[in-house]
Amino acid sequence: MKALYLTLSIIFTVLILILSFGNIAAQCSQLKFLFYDVKQNPTIVFLGVAVVGIITGALYHAFLSKVLAVPEDEEEQNF
Repeated sequence: MKALYLTLSIIFTVLILILSFGNIAAQCSQLKFLFYDVKQNPTIVFLGVAVVGIITGALYHAFLSKVLAVPEDEEEQNF
């Protein structure tokens, strides 16, 4: 599961970077996604990017929780 969480979080991070840096100088009426014009309301696009960001944060949290988790065997040995 660690590899899945890490892989998906990296993919979503790259997607956010493509959307943000690809449109850094674009006006709201000329949004682009990988050389293609987005024919959508800019508000919907920004909310979509926000949802992708929330999913990315959840995946990073799940990955770090798995990595930093103490196995149950070690918990019992400490007592």
